[in-house]
Amino acid sequence: MFKVAALLLLCAADSLETCSGGGSCVESVTSDRILLQTAASPTKIALSEETISTTPEIERKPEEVQSVNMSECQLDDFARPDLCPELCPYAAEMKAEFCHFRCVKKEECGLLGTVENATIPDEKLMVCRHCEVEGCKKCVPATPGAEGEKYETCEVCMPGYSLTEEGECAMDGLGVFIAIGVVSAILTVLIIAWYVSVRNKNRVNPEGVEYGLECREGMRLQPNEGGLYPLSTNMMTTNVAGPGTMAFFRYQGAVIAWASILLVTWLGIVFATSTDLLILGTLSAESPQLLCAVIKWGHHRQMELIWTKVTWLSFAYVFSFLGAIVYGIYTSKMFAEVHSEQPMMPSFVAKLEGLPIFSGKDKVEDKLKACVKLTTGIEPVGVSVAWDYSAKKHEVDSLIEAEIEDAEGGSHVSGEAPEPGCLGKFEETVTNKVLNAWHVHLEPHQHMNAQEIKTMLSNMQSADSAYVVFPSQEARSQAVAAASGGVNVDGTMCKLLPSLYAPEGLFWFNMQVTPALRRGRMATSTLWLVLSCCAWTVLLYIPYAMYMSSFSYANGDEPGEFSEGLFIGLVVGSQFGLFAVSSMGAKKCAYHSEDETQKAYTIFYNSALILNLVMDIGLQTYLSYLQMVGVGAHVADGRLLGSLDSFQEIFESYPIQKSVGNLLYKYCFPCTFLVPFLGEPFGMQLLPLHMGKILIGNDKRIQGGNAEKALELGEMEQGRYADCLFNMILVCCIPFISPAYLAWLFGALIVSHLYIYAYDQWKILRYVRKFNFSGPEVHYLGMQLFAMPCAILAAALVFKANQMSSDADVLGSGYLQGYQVGGACFGAMIVHFVLHLAVLEYFVKPYETASTSGKATYAEAAKTQAATHFSTNPIYCLRSKYLLNHSPPQFPYAPGKEHFMKLNPAIGAGYVSEKKM
Repeated sequence: MFKVAALLLLCAADSLETCSGGGSCVESVTSDRILLQTAASPTKIALSEETISTTPEIERKPEEVQSVNMSECQLDDFARPDLCPELCPYAAEMKAEFCHFRCVKKEECGLLGTVENATIPDEKLMVCRHCEVEGCKKCVPATPGAEGEKYETCEVCMPGYSLTEEGECAMDGLGVFIAIGVVSAILTVLIIAWYVSVRNKNRVNPEGVEYGLECREGMRLQPNEGGLYPLSTNMMTTNVAGPGTMAFFRYQGAVIAWASILLVTWLGIVFATSTDLLILGTLSAESPQLLCAVIKWGHHRQMELIWTKVTWLSFAYVFSFLGAIVYGIYTSKMFAEVHSEQPMMPSFVAKLEGLPIFSGKDKVEDKLKACVKLTTGIEPVGVSVAWDYSAKKHEVDSLIEAEIEDAEGGSHVSGEAPEPGCLGKFEETVTNKVLNAWHVHLEPHQHMNAQEIKTMLSNMQSADSAYVVFPSQEARSQAVAAASGGVNVDGTMCKLLPSLYAPEGLFWFNMQVTPALRRGRMATSTLWLVLSCCAWTVLLYIPYAMYMSSFSYANGDEPGEFSEGLFIGLVVGSQFGLFAVSSMGAKKCAYHSEDETQKAYTIFYNSALILNLVMDIGLQTYLSYLQMVGVGAHVADGRLLGSLDSFQEIFESYPIQKSVGNLLYKYCFPCTFLVPFLGEPFGMQLLPLHMGKILIGNDKRIQGGNAEKALELGEMEQGRYADCLFNMILVCCIPFISPAYLAWLFGALIVSHLYIYAYDQWKILRYVRKFNFSGPEVHYLGMQLFAMPCAILAAALVFKANQMSSDADVLGSGYLQGYQVGGACFGAMIVHFVLHLAVLEYFVKPYETASTSGKATYAEAAKTQAATHFSTNPIYCLRSKYLLNHSPPQFPYAPGKEHFMKLNPAIGAGYVSEKKM
């Protein structure tokens, strides 16, 4: 209905435009109304040969009315407007003249100068058509005049199909989808049964639910004055969680603004020239004569209006490139200003790299502090050393949890397990797996005693880095400058570099992983990603593509709703699968910070999605091409599609443009732009909260820290950059094909990202734990990767400009031909990519450090920021208590537990909580 209403508006506008030019208003309104009917319904259409190169006269065809003029049996007409007379009821295409048809008898199909292999009399369409056995590559039609029901048999089937004794093709991969469907149905029934069973139990632990919800409330982002940020907060200008969060929303806002300006510009061109641009490439036809008329009109009309696409692409490319540079400067200045005026912890910290290995028995913190002071002349507040505790991570995590539990008054598991429901052991097993995934441990566990902890800490070895905290921003800048030649630590020259990452985002358990070790992990992750794409394509997408290849995309033979639903499921499923593999691969690389991990994830995920897109769309397009060749599809100049011998000609032909355009449109919307995000708030936020309250309420043993874990908020990630980038890459591919999809896809992108923006704002302010994105690196990567959409626009501009230089009646006759076109497009992409990255690096990036260093002090910042490079380092917290004998020791940071921290300025513990314990 939305499409019909939009087309009605466009047709009305075009009618007014025609009337104002002195034409007949009645004729214009009638023509536009008929055009709307054709675009919005599968009505057959007919074109007069005289108007084939101008705006078509599209008419409703009386589908059940036959001609009574028997003389038509002797004539051939261009794209017949009605059904053939009863004496010769079948329309057969003439061999010598493109799009001309003659009315013949059933036994005359393929004779009398008509196409020789179109011998099948179709009782439904009343045409003589080519042999069309589903899934067939080489179809054998009956001889003209043959009697009997079997007019067509297959000799060779398409890949993925097997030839039956009856001469038909049976799909080989159908069992895969049936098996998946059966397994999915069984799992769905079991999950529903488990949910009903646990949902109907008595609530015996309301105090556990209440405590968990109270802790959950304390984990949320809160302003310094307390309470919660209102949902109407402007996330682009309000610093709720570091400048990186502001940039995160500015990037999304820029995507929406970019798409909106390009859409408005395109619609302006459409209304100023012709609304045919909104239907070119989408018109369908249900019979051969209608299809060939649409193909010829579509090709010629597209060539007449191709200058509009070139004009728009010129603007889109220049605007996108210049807009990216202006946006980059604007956002880089924001990072510099926030770090200067609202300093975060990284503003006071420098990273000391290349350290020799120390033993846990040594007072490493004091030694490094003295070395830094000796080199820089500035005494640090303290040094937080990175340690290799990969072999003891479980023990360290348990000790930190115990420290927090002791501060809360202790936690213990008591009470009996709830009685199993009607599902018995199955229900208990599933419930335990869910609780274990939430790190809820109901079995009693013994903690290490003080001596065991000291022994463990003393036996540890340091990693090759440490974080040095300075008393002020100015002192940090002076120290880094003074140590430009390195810091001498036991004869080893170590680098002192500004720290970029917030302490909340540091992965202290990965600090022992060196760049050399990481390269091997990255290679393994990349291999798994490629194998996942191949496995998905081979096991699931190839069977689907083979099924889709059975449609000829001619004579109304196109996929239906079932095929579209299956396609949506495959695309969404592949994206979820690639998301999981990319996320695991990025974590497997063991980076030292969340920012670095998110950068790796963005690269992995986008690379996998692009590879998956090329494999899926390329495969399905190729199989569709083979099928269309098999049924004798024509191009605009009358040649068979199969007779074209260059990729350029094939790609520019209407059947391929229509097929690729349709596939890409469905791939984009709703599959990629919207569907994956619609279920995210339910699956990631609302459902875990709902199930957590149910499972806690059912089990009296879930108290204290366990109740908190079951209801804790999720972590915020910056993976949305990858989603934005891939969606922009997709819409920038649309200009290569027919223009009708351009407006629809840019509109879909805008609507989808408005929803995504609103969802992310709601999620951050209500459903994720406190976090701080202070560094610019992930955002900077997003700006760098925007070079890809811009490069694709540059390539599309070259491709369409070359097409505009060609003869409108000859496919692939542009100034550049064959490999020259591909080389020019690829060259344009490479040149832009290099230019884009160079401008960002040498012109935009310096604005991040353009502002002078601020005057803020660490002591002032530490009063309001509980997460420091001391409190987030678990080994430092344990050493502070058990080896360094600080009094009071450094308390470990945990969102919602800041009020347990004790003031000790001597060790950098300066947080003062307003909440009473």
